[in-house]
Amino acid sequence: MPRSHLGALAVLATSLSLGQARSIWSLGNGFELAWQPDLHQVSFLQNNQTVLSTVPGQSFLSASAGKDQIVDSSGNFKITNVDQGRCQGQNVTDVARSTRPDSLGHGVTIQGYLLNCSNQDIAYSSSFWVPANLSDRVAFEVNVDAGRDASAPMERLYLTFGSHPSEDFYGLGAQASFASMKNQTIPIFSREQGVGRGDQPYTAIEDSQSFFRGGDRYTTYTAIPQYISSDGHVFYLLEDDSAYATFDFRDPDSVTVRYDALTVHGHFMKADNMLEGITMLTEYTGRMPSLPEWVDQGAVLGIQGGQDKVNRIVEEGLQHDCPVAAVWLQDWSGTHLQSAPYGHINISRLWWNWEPDTDLYPTWSEFVQDLRSEHNVRTLAYVNPFLANVSSKSDGYRRNLFLEATQHHYTVQNTTTNTTAIISSGKGIDAGILDLTNPTTRQWFAAVLRDQVWSANISGCMWDFGEYTPITSDTRLAHLPDGEDAFTYHNRYPREWAAFQRAAAASTPLAAEMVTFHRSASMGANRHMNLFWAGDQAIAWTRNDGVKSAVTIMAHMGVSGYAHSHSDIGGYTTIFEPPQSQNSSGAIPRSPELLGRWGELAAVSSAFFRSHEGNVPQVNAQFYSNASTYAYFAYNARMFKALGPYRRRVLRTESEAKGWPLLRMPVLYHPEDVRARQISYESFFLGSDLYVAPVLDEGRREVEVYLPGGDVRGRSYLHVWSGVKYRAGQTVTVQAPLGKPAVFVVDGARSAELDVFWEFVRRENGTVLGV
Repeated sequence: MPRSHLGALAVLATSLSLGQARSIWSLGNGFELAWQPDLHQVSFLQNNQTVLSTVPGQSFLSASAGKDQIVDSSGNFKITNVDQGRCQGQNVTDVARSTRPDSLGHGVTIQGYLLNCSNQDIAYSSSFWVPANLSDRVAFEVNVDAGRDASAPMERLYLTFGSHPSEDFYGLGAQASFASMKNQTIPIFSREQGVGRGDQPYTAIEDSQSFFRGGDRYTTYTAIPQYISSDGHVFYLLEDDSAYATFDFRDPDSVTVRYDALTVHGHFMKADNMLEGITMLTEYTGRMPSLPEWVDQGAVLGIQGGQDKVNRIVEEGLQHDCPVAAVWLQDWSGTHLQSAPYGHINISRLWWNWEPDTDLYPTWSEFVQDLRSEHNVRTLAYVNPFLANVSSKSDGYRRNLFLEATQHHYTVQNTTTNTTAIISSGKGIDAGILDLTNPTTRQWFAAVLRDQVWSANISGCMWDFGEYTPITSDTRLAHLPDGEDAFTYHNRYPREWAAFQRAAAASTPLAAEMVTFHRSASMGANRHMNLFWAGDQAIAWTRNDGVKSAVTIMAHMGVSGYAHSHSDIGGYTTIFEPPQSQNSSGAIPRSPELLGRWGELAAVSSAFFRSHEGNVPQVNAQFYSNASTYAYFAYNARMFKALGPYRRRVLRTESEAKGWPLLRMPVLYHPEDVRARQISYESFFLGSDLYVAPVLDEGRREVEVYLPGGDVRGRSYLHVWSGVKYRAGQTVTVQAPLGKPAVFVVDGARSAELDVFWEFVRRENGTVLGV
């Protein structure tokens, strides 16, 4: 008999009555740990209700050796899991009381050996307790030894616990391609999401131009190791447990979390329902700061091209009865051209030097003030953690931040070159990235932001990127905890970036009205931003990376604790294919219809209504292209404004107080409805009183929509445009001409806030729009 098996007999006698069928250990606040040795099963109960249990007869912990293979290019990381010598079994040698200073009561520690791991047995320890500050959940810490084989040490651990075939899983950050994650394995790693993400031929086109540029259905900007299930089970890893992980939901009877380190911490709990699960989650992560009320007043116009163009388009908007709340001017720091893969066209990119461009915005500070004083229009800008060398900038510069940062080692370093690690963002764009582990970097860049960004009295900013931090062995960061490397730190950078910029802006004069939005995120980053942005969608109707994906991303982010979200109206990324003729650009343009329907979606789904010209503005339909496109955009902006009082009530009473998202997946209200569980982009609740089915297919003038909740007595849906009431549990087809997304009032809800929207419906129901 192996040493570990013999040890089990001796040690168990000191902690348990040998042969005992089941032993119960109190953890406090009604929680108990039950150990059943004959089934090799650990269960956690609260007031006799199962919170989590392992799978009878199966190992609940394992480990393996082997370094994962990672290839990256321009923020596109392709990861191949390598699992060598995975342990073939597990025993338990000791179950005993333990004490911790952060525990409500006594904890319990389970120890033993993982068996036959590359021909050796490896010790482990797993501890469980109820946190004193979060007494409605169980905390855990798992440690696995590396083993005696120095040539092939254990690299990672696996946690496995029970599920069942009809349990569905939601959350895990910005997931774009699935409703439930059941039957999928979801990697947790922040990176470029890719262009196409499996939608063809777009993905193949992008991959032919650059390594893994197309991504796949699992690539995402966010790294959020968390889920909430249809049964109300909530599970997450702690904020500092940021190593690469995967959540495997393929086995119908279990969930396995693979974690690329030998120590991991987390919490699990059982909520009465999924919305309560979000509340419990955000009691740990924190909740998003409130959005200022000015965002309710209308559109945020995304414009590039300089002061004269901005003034002209704002004035045109006012003439079109378009409520304009702000302008978002991402090109405030200047632009330069990047060659496109095909044809005779260029992509517009920004100078990452974070000072006003003297050509486009020669009187930047005064211009910002004039927009506000003359039109009550605020200004938002754009910043990211990159610093580009502007030595070749044609209209000059006052400071070259790249050279300053390189001289003082404020950037992430490369030990091979002993200087700034160069990050590429496509052809002709090389830059360094701020090393936020360095306190001196933070002080220096905070001063840059105060002096060159916030000094113009802007009202907010897009804080882009956060997912590019290099992970190679020659990457050096100034200050990492002992035992950590760039690979482990990578997933934390988005939260560090969000926390840093919000702290830097807190003392500015307009701090109370700031809007700070990000696309990258880590566990807990939500408490440092008051708006999430769905990132760079392709200018397409597609599911994995087009307008449909924006809905799914916002839905899952809501389950992950990000209550306020939005997307670029019209999308961002132009896809290029080989041109059909010598005179063709190869660009697939954005149509006026896609732009208009995306605007409808934003009006009835989002906390913020912001347009984007896209990365090749000249080939895309713009909201200001002609009278028809501006009329459609203005109509959508009025619809957004009309929903403002209702949205504000939801944000104030539910998002701020409970962490609940504005946009809610149907499963959150109807987890027993099998069809509701499978809805990703097709429909959603906006708060609790409105149900929406947007038109997300080209040429459609009607929409088929499933009305969930047939098991709820009396549940009804009133179609606002026709006045027809439908019972729940059926699929209906309703007319949806341009400007009329399918919006239903749920169960006859009435309020003063909804009355404002009803007035819009009465006033605009006869409006006819064109494209």
